[in-house]
Amino acid sequence: MTPFFSTLLGACIGSFLNVCLSRWKSGASIIYPPSQCPQCHRSILWYDNIPLFSFLFLKAKCRFCRGPISWSYPAVEAVTALLFGLSSVRFQQEKWFLLPTSFFFVGFMVLLGASDLNWKLLPHPFTNGFILAGLLSPVNGAFFSLADRYHAVSHFVLIGFILFGTSQIIPNGLGGGDIKMGAGLAVWLGLSKTIFALFLAFGAGFLVAIPLLWRKKITRKSMIPFGPFLAFGSLVVWFWPDVVTQWGIDL
Repeated sequence: MTPFFSTLLGACIGSFLNVCLSRWKSGASIIYPPSQCPQCHRSILWYDNIPLFSFLFLKAKCRFCRGPISWSYPAVEAVTALLFGLSSVRFQQEKWFLLPTSFFFVGFMVLLGASDLNWKLLPHPFTNGFILAGLLSPVNGAFFSLADRYHAVSHFVLIGFILFGTSQIIPNGLGGGDIKMGAGLAVWLGLSKTIFALFLAFGAGFLVAIPLLWRKKITRKSMIPFGPFLAFGSLVVWFWPDVVTQWGIDL
């Protein structure tokens, strides 16, 4: 699939992720009813539901009630489209299954990162789906290899244990969703890449938190969503895995 069509597909998947995000919070089905305005509850016309373009055409307002449309909707669509396009550039010359596998991985990263950023919450259905998809994916090059699945589960347990221990040492530092997401990365990335992704995530979180603390925008007891930082670190490793070997990490 060319980068152009991958980008278009990513925008459409981003729109679906927005549905998952908005409807999980309300407990509604992601299948029915059709998309509707959260203010006036009128069904959104098909030509007002085109990813990115409809938001710009409507000037971020509902056609019927003129209520504001959150910028988070086009942001999720744009980021997903960008990552799908990057996936095509990165994996189109690789084994055939790596491109659709990348679509699943980056889709979950956007879903989890956006969820934590919006609500400071990583719902169990999202993290469970992420872990299950990793166990079923052929990311390591073998379809349903028992040896690969054994290593994936053992890495999941090990990283989960490490993160749980970290959460006990640093109160309010990591939530249960953060631990599950971090452990789930081990299923997809393996041990070495997950450790490096965690290193990047903690480093990025530290760089963001320090100026906020200095400017007194947050306190040491403030809850900072860690999911976006986990997504950042894992995406760097996913697209540029050589950075791990360059740092001499091989477990």
